[in-house]
Amino acid sequence: MRNPLLAPDLREFVAERDEAGLRDFFSGHHPADSAELLDDLEAADVQFVLGLLAGRERAAVFDYLDKPLQEQVAERMDDHDLAALITYMSHDERADLMSRLTVERTDHIFQLLAKAEREDIRRLQSYPEGSTGAVMTSDYAIVPADETAAAAIERLRHVAPDRETIYYCYVVDEDRHLKGFVSLKNLIIAPAHRRVADIMQRDCVYAKVNDDREATAEKLAEYDLLALPVVDEQHRLVGIVTHDDVIDVIVDEATEDVHRMGGVGPLEHTYLESSFRQLWLNRALWLSILFVAGFLTTWALAEFEDDFNKMPALVFFIPLIISAGGNCGSQSATLIMRALALGELTPKDWFRVFSRETLMGLSLGFGLGAVGFLRALITPTENIPEGMLIKLALTIGLAVSAVVLAGNLVGALMPLLLKRLGFDPALMSNPFVASLVDVTGIIVYFAIAQAILL
Repeated sequence: MRNPLLAPDLREFVAERDEAGLRDFFSGHHPADSAELLDDLEAADVQFVLGLLAGRERAAVFDYLDKPLQEQVAERMDDHDLAALITYMSHDERADLMSRLTVERTDHIFQLLAKAEREDIRRLQSYPEGSTGAVMTSDYAIVPADETAAAAIERLRHVAPDRETIYYCYVVDEDRHLKGFVSLKNLIIAPAHRRVADIMQRDCVYAKVNDDREATAEKLAEYDLLALPVVDEQHRLVGIVTHDDVIDVIVDEATEDVHRMGGVGPLEHTYLESSFRQLWLNRALWLSILFVAGFLTTWALAEFEDDFNKMPALVFFIPLIISAGGNCGSQSATLIMRALALGELTPKDWFRVFSRETLMGLSLGFGLGAVGFLRALITPTENIPEGMLIKLALTIGLAVSAVVLAGNLVGALMPLLLKRLGFDPALMSNPFVASLVDVTGIIVYFAIAQAILL
């Protein structure tokens, strides 16, 4: 975490352009801490500070800067300085940066990069958004199968500065087909003369380049790995997905789900970085859909206008009925959507979910229905025809029970249906569930009232 006491010292060094003081100031800091301190400075000052750092350190700090600040600094740098920075950046981060530059600027930078670097960046940029290929890095370590453990360690000693991680080393054949992997720990503890082929793990968990990134993140978490190899359709090793990339994926996907569950379109940037127009559009679209869905509630109420006139007291309990069903439906939807996101459920489990939620809906419904029954018994009698109080209370109790059961089933089964159809279950947002249950609740409420009271 950033120490707020350091910020004034940093601003003073920058204002005085104290190069020696700035180099000493950032000496020993983790790149993430350095980037957090720089995030409060103007782009020109950040560019000046970065220019004082060594190539690898500069790239490491730049990787941790907020993306808008990265773009501002990159725009201020000349082509040669930016190209030099890119050569030191991690492969996935530099591909992401290049995709955010203008086409004209990208063309200029490509001319200053080595052919291998140009091809690597273009290849990483070619994978569709949301795929594993779009989040992987081509920066990994490989060792030959016929090499000894001692030779492999010596090889890693030379390539380590240029690799994102060397804890897992991958073994490929002459056509780069993935054959297995060996951990750095196993290389170190193995006898020096032992061949890599004899100590490597052949049963290698991997992801395919076109797999959904969320599925790959779940696989890496399931097997508790630091990195996961990524292969193409010919089973050739093309990259790895590291644990830090997976954390970013999980945070992005969870944020997207939370937004949708709240009835808000997912944001491309953070709340403060998003423009007012973008926030308005993301909220207005869903609010409009929910507002139109509310017309169904109005229609349902209009259909039962005659029943209101016969028993005005029925109106008193409409908020009670629909809120009980909506709240219960939102609870079920939240539980099921989270279980789907964690892989604890699949659409094939629908009958188990149906059975459990039916029992849950009945037990919750009877409990809340009993409370509703007692509440209806203390309704002022001047609003109720003589001898109808018990029937009204029974109507309220049964209606609450039925609506809670219906809300429970709607909230639990609709996400499973969306998942089965290939849609994101989070589209079944809590406000949408509540709107759907409102309509259902009114229809059920007055159907029971007609049977008992009218």
